[in-house]
Amino acid sequence: MASRRFEGSTTSDSTNKGQKAERLDALLGMEWFPDYFAYAPGALALRECVRLAAMQGIELPEPILDVGCGDGIFARLCYPDRQVWGIDINPTEIRRAQSTAAYSTLICGNIVTCDLPKSYFRSAIANCSLEHVPDLHGALRTIHQALVQGAPFVLIVPTPTWTQELVVPKLLEGLGLSTLARTYRDALDRVFFHVHLYDAPKWRSILEEAGFEVESVKGIVSKGVTAAFDLLLYPSAIGWLIKQLTGRWTLLPGLRRGLAPLFWALIHATVARFEESDPSRDHAGEFVICARKR
Repeated sequence: MASRRFEGSTTSDSTNKGQKAERLDALLGMEWFPDYFAYAPGALALRECVRLAAMQGIELPEPILDVGCGDGIFARLCYPDRQVWGIDINPTEIRRAQSTAAYSTLICGNIVTCDLPKSYFRSAIANCSLEHVPDLHGALRTIHQALVQGAPFVLIVPTPTWTQELVVPKLLEGLGLSTLARTYRDALDRVFFHVHLYDAPKWRSILEEAGFEVESVKGIVSKGVTAAFDLLLYPSAIGWLIKQLTGRWTLLPGLRRGLAPLFWALIHATVARFEESDPSRDHAGEFVICARKR
């Protein structure tokens, strides 16, 4: 009898672990990883897949305005076969976005000064783009004018504590090198051109002042994802170099897609390890803010 109870307990534990792994894969956006990893470095692919997972269940009616559309991979995976306009200030990114066939219209221009059609779009999304725009109020004014009354507007933005769970600065702090850890965190903000890093109440205030009603603010990018992202930054530097030389993040996308399951297994194990290290400590590296034009 004792043996049978042990076997039953083992089966139950195995089932629970399997379910836990499936839930983590869903939160991390595993289903999109092969397509993203084929064209983007691992660090970027991981965070974009987490954002894609967070967007599930958020309805964006057509036509959609994609602010800071970048290379268009996110749009192709998040809302395929939809009428989407993309705008980006970088002409190289616009050329890359054209190759995805994800957009009905692409505009190379500044969201602050661009002359978009008034009261035309039925929804808009800014996926980690508005934190880079110096004139945030000007950008929000343009977006507000371009949306129809009551249109949903989704922002994904980094939190002011997004670097808190990075592996390297935490190791430096453990060695008593707090100043160097702070320098590392500040350097990443400069590398990623972060101009606006606000807490949830501040974002709510900014959006309400711009004529939006904030319906929800959800934290994503857990401490495990943040740690894995930091570890992936260093091999991802190769992708940065490739992009400077060729205009694209990766070479041999077919090979990378084939290697994606191996990389995903490593990412999953890393995220799970850091998540379990201190389950009591909560962390959000990004906000998903759902607002609506008043």
